[in-house]
Amino acid sequence: MRKILGVNISHHCSFAYFENNILKEYYEEDRFNKIKRFEPETEEHANYTYQYQVLKKFKDVTFDVVVFATFDRGHLQIELPIVKHILKQINYKKYYFNNYNHHLYHATCGYYFSKFDEAIALISDGGGEMEVKREFKVLQSIWMIDKKIVKPKYKYLSIQHLDYFDNFVPTEINKTIKIDYVMSNKAKAGRKYLKYLEKAGFGEGEEGQMMGIAAYKNKETDLDKNVLEIADKAQRETLQDVVELIEKAKSYSDCKNIILSGGYHLNCANNFKLVKLYPEFNFFIDPIPYDGGTSVGAAYFYENYFE
Repeated sequence: MRKILGVNISHHCSFAYFENNILKEYYEEDRFNKIKRFEPETEEHANYTYQYQVLKKFKDVTFDVVVFATFDRGHLQIELPIVKHILKQINYKKYYFNNYNHHLYHATCGYYFSKFDEAIALISDGGGEMEVKREFKVLQSIWMIDKKIVKPKYKYLSIQHLDYFDNFVPTEINKTIKIDYVMSNKAKAGRKYLKYLEKAGFGEGEEGQMMGIAAYKNKETDLDKNVLEIADKAQRETLQDVVELIEKAKSYSDCKNIILSGGYHLNCANNFKLVKLYPEFNFFIDPIPYDGGTSVGAAYFYENYFE
């Protein structure tokens, strides 16, 4: 009986326990320690004495493989000690850690839950792995996935420090890379939403509040009209970003099964609009589209695709 543990050390730190390719248990550490969105990688949480409460549930289990996920801060000096600290609290035979696979793990998480035979996975979030001399963040990507293979077809890359590069012109990407890349100084989808969130005066983790008040833009309300305008603009513009991603995906495949994953797709209002806009597609929304789900995706990827 093969046992694999997926571990996400990004925000919403999570643990996904697979037996024989079936998810048996899933936990998020913040449900136990009451630290909302608990993220081991941040400076305040990079504590190498911390005892993970979830891991007490696995004290009698020996895992064949422990697979780690993160969103690639480019801080291996923080990430690797956290990985090793967690491993001290687990019985295991071997482990795998690649901080480059963030969007891949979103795709495989959504695919596992979807039960599609084949699908197009569209990922949109605030930023995943870094590419091109670690100057760019992947904000959106398209993946073709079935039971035998998962491969990227397209990635939208944005310069890391957007505020400092308003007139940035990216250098030409390596032509040996066999997928379509777009490099830009403009935010998309999840990253764009975060910028509007800050502009509207909301804090981290309050995206749902801004999404909710956007519906009141043209209604009688005491809510601040400027904030309502920003919220409505965030909804409209980021919806268009995903529409453009869907149109791009149509150029790669005739497959009608579409998986939506990445933290942006917690936006249920825009998810609903996408389903209405494209009745010809079978949409599946990843039930754990935020980073917590990458522990599921990491374990499933290793068991089914890793060579």
